[in-house]
Amino acid sequence: MKSIFRIFFGAARTKPLLVLACMVAAGLFEMVSIGALVPLIGYLGGSESQSSSQMAEFIGWLMRVLGLPNTFETMVGLVVAGMVIKSILSFGAYAYVAFSIAKVVSVMRANLVRQLLNARWSYFADQRVGRIANALSNDATRAGTAYQRSARFVAYFVQAIFYVIAALLISRELALIGAVVGCFLVLALGWLVKISRKAGYKQTDSTSDLVTYVSDTLNNIKPLKSMERQGPFIELFSRKIRVLRKSLVRQSLASHGRNYGHEALVALCIGVAVYISTKQFNTPLSELVVAGIIFFHVTSVISKLQATLQEAAQLEGAFWRLEDVLRSTAEVAESNPGTKTPTLSTGAQFHKVSFAHDETPVVRGIDLEIPANKITVLRGGSGAGKTTLIDLLIGLHRPDEGSITLDGVSLTDIDLKAWRRMIGYVPQELSLFHGTIRENITLGDDTVSAEAVDKALKRAGAADFIAKLPDGVETIAGEMGTKLSGGQRQRIALARALVTDPTLLILDEVTSALDPETEREIVNNIKELTGAYTIVTVTHRPAWTAIADRLYTVEAGQVRLAKPPKPKPPRKSGRTKPARVA
Repeated sequence: MKSIFRIFFGAARTKPLLVLACMVAAGLFEMVSIGALVPLIGYLGGSESQSSSQMAEFIGWLMRVLGLPNTFETMVGLVVAGMVIKSILSFGAYAYVAFSIAKVVSVMRANLVRQLLNARWSYFADQRVGRIANALSNDATRAGTAYQRSARFVAYFVQAIFYVIAALLISRELALIGAVVGCFLVLALGWLVKISRKAGYKQTDSTSDLVTYVSDTLNNIKPLKSMERQGPFIELFSRKIRVLRKSLVRQSLASHGRNYGHEALVALCIGVAVYISTKQFNTPLSELVVAGIIFFHVTSVISKLQATLQEAAQLEGAFWRLEDVLRSTAEVAESNPGTKTPTLSTGAQFHKVSFAHDETPVVRGIDLEIPANKITVLRGGSGAGKTTLIDLLIGLHRPDEGSITLDGVSLTDIDLKAWRRMIGYVPQELSLFHGTIRENITLGDDTVSAEAVDKALKRAGAADFIAKLPDGVETIAGEMGTKLSGGQRQRIALARALVTDPTLLILDEVTSALDPETEREIVNNIKELTGAYTIVTVTHRPAWTAIADRLYTVEAGQVRLAKPPKPKPPRKSGRTKPARVA
């Protein structure tokens, strides 16, 4: 129960005290309405003073304060007015809760996306894409429903408190009976809540695992089908689905057990309460009728409390699992203490740079110079440390020892976001979105003009094949770009990197999966960009060495200069960097 209150009062950007105030006011007006039934029934029985309960005294005092006559018509008006105002306040509270559900879900999703994109690069090495996708979709939706159930539970809880107060004012003996009955019902069916909570957490975790494995499988669907090795994955999914099914069955059984068990217990308790009230306490008819109404409401609200608590318990796992992801991503936010504006007029330098993943050294004592407006090639085998050097240059990792400078300014003193906006990057593991070619180039940025897209396609050598497509740049690329060839995907990725007219262009093994002819074409495209950009290429293929102004060999975390810089040619007139495109 404590965790349900924590969800209601702790959900971001909601106003729980406002909702609680409406619920309390609604409960108070309902108590007045029910209390007015005591003298009203007395009037109907032919006696205005039949009841001497505290409730009757309270209603009489309220009538005197309000200056209302103690008449049958006034009592009818109190009953009606109390219920109408109670309904309006309850509607207002629930309407705000309904509005808050969308806010809770959208805020959690927005915070998660923002924190994920601002997290340190090392965080993603331990994460699975499917887990994050499930948190954004399924967990967030169920978290919103958990908030709604927690708000409903608080409303019923407040309502139950006012029913108990009303019962105490009418008859302490009947209130005692009601309290005993309520505790009996809660204790008798409380174990079902534990079952539902456990099953809810199990469902949350099982669904997350299932979505994660589906995501991983779809990302590897081509090799699976090509080698006819789907069998183990199908069996794995079957096991995951069986675990999920068991948790759903437990939830369903617990829900039906609560419904039918509650009905049987309430029938038994009502019979006992009526017998004791009439035979032992000689309760007056008006009080007995009103107490019966209250007793009915109490058992009804306890049933609703039990049901809502059980539903909230089933859903709270998604809320807290999502909170865990939000907390973990907030803790790994990437720091950006630098404030200086980056420039790359002369080049970038590595000074005695060492870096290790956990306890495993990757690069050691690296001295490296990347001259501006030249092509620098980092050549080496797989695992030599080439990509790590690129990640250090981008600022995704920080050196354990040594320093990296841009035009003599340490990267730690530079605004990383401003530096990265100067970079065009083409990764080794290329992945296009299932959208149009234009969307894949602009990455959804509406400020990128059509002229900039056309220029980037020409520089990437993609304009000719794009022009032959039926829909041109509006052609759908397909999931991960499967409607395009490998060379075409690489050219689209290159155009994506060039469309913002970057200062530094980084190419990470961009031709490793291409045939020699396509590779030569892309290498020639890059050569034509010499002087317009500072270009750094990571490769293990020999085709790139021919265009390198500076060639480094990377091996076992060490770097050596394999090709000295070319003599600086005479500056040609009119040789200027292309103007940046707005």
